[in-house]
Amino acid sequence: MGGIIKALYPKYLELLKELVEQESKTEDKEALDRVADIIESFSKKEGYSVERIPFKKAGDCLLITLNPYAILPHILFTGHMDTVHPRGSFGEKPFTVAGDRAMGPGITDMKGGIVIALMVMEALKKAGYDKRPVKLFLISDEELSEGLTGDEGRSLIIKNAEGAAAAFTMEGDTEDSVVIGRKGSIRYRVEVTGKAAHAGKEYGKGISAIKEACLKILEIEKESDPDNITYNCGIIEGGTSVNVVPEKCVFHLYNRYWKIKDLEYLRERVERIINTSFIPGTKAAFQVIGTRPPMEPTEANRKLFDHINKVSGKIGMGKRRQAMEACGSDAAYTVLGGAPSVCNMGIRGGKIHSTEEYAYPLSMMEKGELITYAILEMDDEGIA
Repeated sequence: MGGIIKALYPKYLELLKELVEQESKTEDKEALDRVADIIESFSKKEGYSVERIPFKKAGDCLLITLNPYAILPHILFTGHMDTVHPRGSFGEKPFTVAGDRAMGPGITDMKGGIVIALMVMEALKKAGYDKRPVKLFLISDEELSEGLTGDEGRSLIIKNAEGAAAAFTMEGDTEDSVVIGRKGSIRYRVEVTGKAAHAGKEYGKGISAIKEACLKILEIEKESDPDNITYNCGIIEGGTSVNVVPEKCVFHLYNRYWKIKDLEYLRERVERIINTSFIPGTKAAFQVIGTRPPMEPTEANRKLFDHINKVSGKIGMGKRRQAMEACGSDAAYTVLGGAPSVCNMGIRGGKIHSTEEYAYPLSMMEKGELITYAILEMDDEGIA
């Protein structure tokens, strides 16, 4: 199998370059649809079944299937085609190579993972694998927590995970680990209103919205626990002039939690504090502007990790490191769909979400071989 993967590598390195050079920020539907065009055309040439799911505001989504008529429970790969980088962030040549590294927008998060999934599908095809359908579902707005595809996008991931023997989310591998659990998140926009006044002559008549916002933020964040629920105010904006008691202040919260049951407590606490006036005369209103459930570390996830770890040792790659991560991914929805799930199965790299984002292209061969063998080594009952 290693020989098949090695022979495929140049072809998939070229695909990686093509995808990275097609920049695709989440809100740029035109650019994302061009990414979908590239992948759709490539997949059809390989003989796979391709379904394109159109969206008006978001980029179109893709479902690509090898062995669509196989009868055993399917294997699912999930990934996203969007990045956080506006066009031009990496200069005129988005894809560059220096030594054993390649740089470019979304190369690790997560176009490299998409390429590995397609490489595995071709390796399985060349090996004559026909026991299970192998599906790759690609969403277009993961970086906004499906804020554009909405419930339809989330439901598509869950639906495709239902009944799967295993689900591999192809996020970039930044810590050389296999992830079995991730935190969920909820984001708030909070607007505080006070009363404007001259900060000198009529200071006593003013009511500071900024001061009230700060008191709320301090009260919310004082319970943050890196090992449990965290509360973070990442943006605060307010005031009109240095000599005016500020009438308005807006702040944004990004809160994270490990267990679905924790969300009720988190929401009750945050919303109670938002609705409490620490300074008489102030008021506040809030919006929930984004949510993502946690990827809970189920027993099925642990069994899938154990299977991957066993295969890794068998083929001479050594032991894998099991991990939990505090940031979210669409693996949350494959777990909700009931599939044994692991994340961070994509290309190895680092500095994601920055203009120094990089990857090690040669890691595609290692990951491709590992996942291919993990699938081949499943018996008819899967990983039980």
